[in-house]
Amino acid sequence: MPRSSRGVLLPPVTGSRPRRTDVYLALRDAVLQGTLAPGENVPSSRKAAIDYGVSRGLMEEVYSQLVEEGLLERIVGRGTFIAKRATKPTDPDRHEETIQGVSSVSTRGHKLAGNVACRIMRQFKPFNAGVADTTAFPWQIWQRIQARAVRDLRRADMNFTDPRGVPALRRSLAHHLAQLRGVRCAPDQVVVFNSIQQASYLLALLLTNPGDAAWVEDPCYPGARAALELAGTTIVPVPVDQQGLQVEEGLRRAPHARLACVTPSHQFPSGFVMSAERRTALLEWAHRQDTWILEDDYDGEFGHARQPATPLHSLDRHARVLYLGTLSKSMFVSLRLAFAVVPEAMVEQLANIRTQLDAFGAPLIQLAMSRFMDEGHFSTHVRHMRNVYAEKAAVLAEGLMPLANHGWSWEKGTAGLQILLRHPDAQEVQRTAEASGLALHLLSSYRHESAGGDGLLLRFGGLSISAIRAGVEQLVFAAQTMRHSSRNKSSQ
Repeated sequence: MPRSSRGVLLPPVTGSRPRRTDVYLALRDAVLQGTLAPGENVPSSRKAAIDYGVSRGLMEEVYSQLVEEGLLERIVGRGTFIAKRATKPTDPDRHEETIQGVSSVSTRGHKLAGNVACRIMRQFKPFNAGVADTTAFPWQIWQRIQARAVRDLRRADMNFTDPRGVPALRRSLAHHLAQLRGVRCAPDQVVVFNSIQQASYLLALLLTNPGDAAWVEDPCYPGARAALELAGTTIVPVPVDQQGLQVEEGLRRAPHARLACVTPSHQFPSGFVMSAERRTALLEWAHRQDTWILEDDYDGEFGHARQPATPLHSLDRHARVLYLGTLSKSMFVSLRLAFAVVPEAMVEQLANIRTQLDAFGAPLIQLAMSRFMDEGHFSTHVRHMRNVYAEKAAVLAEGLMPLANHGWSWEKGTAGLQILLRHPDAQEVQRTAEASGLALHLLSSYRHESAGGDGLLLRFGGLSISAIRAGVEQLVFAAQTMRHSSRNKSSQ
């Protein structure tokens, strides 16, 4: 593709000896389609002629015609520019082609494309902000570390890198997990991914055949269910209660399942911690059936009123638990770093499958993250954010107190970045609250099967204290308004 000395890429033309019409149509289409944007400086006719291998006279004719059509404009002493009013006309044939392309996708494609449960809102408001609070993030330290990582980036790191992850980060993660979560593993057991969903998907590809059963908590995080479905497993929803996954029900529904996907330290979205009895039963089942447990410890660092719950992985004596974690909650969501701790014999197999998907993760960000951990900044930040989120949870719980005697309930001493508020009339409250600008997700939207009772998931991590206070006031008002309205209807 020809390139001007000013850096603007000129559109290519077919043939080794382009004609005037070829050059004209290539430039015109590039302007109308937005490839060359309004205001961009194009090369002079002399330089463009050299790029295309044509005479300068031919380029002058092409430029003059485009100026007459209002697609180019020439400014004496400055050069030739794409006209600022150049617009893209409607192309009926192209529109029809697009429509036909959409209608011809596969049945599977339609089903997958219709699932918007994993789409994240980019505008955060009460209470859809289940992301890390970045206002207290040590940006200056992070920027300095990134700059050092850039300077120290070796030529080898600019080529294909280890699909398991940069060795330095794998060592740092192993040390971090032993310190903050009590997960003891060798660096060679750690594999770095872009997200827990990616890790779950690849592990499901490795460990299951199409159609194999997989236990999934019900309700659960939609991304976990989607990852297993994409891998071709048969989802077996297993209900959750205050003790976590109902193992006995899982045994009744699919005793020979190949996987169980659980969040035992802080069930999403209910917030419950799996009881010791359920943990023992789950581990015994996995050992007995020679099956696997995917432990999603998505926010394990953040316990507010207590120490974070012990990971299931630390209780596993038979190496059946595959531990998954993310740095999105403790750092920031666009970091795109997650990890899995697996048996060493599984690492190379997992890496080979990973190379067939996206080859490897970006080494620069992994090197920076490793240094951030090794120099103690990460543990300092996590300890600080524990206090920040504990304060936010306390403010939210205090604001909800007027609802405590009116059928509403929520988990006391919560952890993480969300609280589940339960009430049979949650749907009506959601409609009333959203009319005043709140963004609330129903518990039922996370269920695979319908069940009695509903609730509202209040995700507060990325909200300020003032936004939480204002939001909870609006929510309480909406709930009280609904209650008064129900009383009036019943008295009529």
